[in-house]
Order: sequence, then C-alpha cells, then structure tokens
Amino acid sequence: MSPKLSIEKLIELIDNLVSNFDPTPINVNNDFPLRWESNVFISDYDFADNYLDLDQNYESSNGQFLKSVGSAVVLNKEDDGSFEYWDGIYMIESHTWCSKLNTNEDYPSLSLINEKFTNQDELIAFLLETYG
Repeated sequence: MSPKLSIEKLIELIDNLVSNFDPTPINVNNDFPLRWESNVFISDYDFADNYLDLDQNYESSNGQFLKSVGSAVVLNKEDDGSFEYWDGIYMIESHTWCSKLNTNEDYPSLSLINEKFTNQDELIAFLLETYG
C-alpha cells in the first residue's frame, strides 16, 4: 500500500492527467468533492442526430462552445475513505450527468464514467490506466 496523497497531490495528479484534454478542464473546487470543468466545442456535437435534443441556434449563441452542455471531472471522498469518481458531460443548468454526447461514430461520445474505489491505491491505479 502506497502512502496517502494529500488533497493537493491528488489535485496535481488529476491536473496533470487531464491537461491534454481539449478544452482543458479547470479545477473549480479545491476541497472534496474536487471538481474540474470545461466547455464542449459546438463542432463536437452532431446536430443532425441531435442526441440531447439541443436547439442549434441557442447553443451557437455562446461562440465556439455549447451553451447547455459542459464537461466535468468530479472526485468525492466518503467518510470511510472510499472514493467516487465521475468523468463526462452534464447539463449545465440542471447539473445532471448525461450518459453520452453523441451516437454518431464520427463525433466524440464522451461517455459517462462513474466508478467507486475502496481506497486511494485503487483510485490512482484506475486514473493512471485510464488517462496515463
């Protein structure tokens, strides 16, 4: 079992692992639940299929990013020392997670990841395997 990382080291680890995402998620909460948020490019959404039933004119009014949908990474630590991890897209106004962004193979799906870990070692192994 490796030594426990401080909250600052967990933030640093996740910052490094998500730094190559485009757009790069920005850490918006430095205490549990830790949270990183980013925008989603309009060009990454298939309005022809319109899986999330978005209004194209409304979404385009926010420049190059979707107005209703964002991307987030969330890490929560439970009282028993276990962790819950989320990575995916969410509806900005309702703060609800979406199972995916698109169904068309020519567009990113950004499928939702939700995993639970009994300890920090399992969490770190998952993060490194998934993003490292």
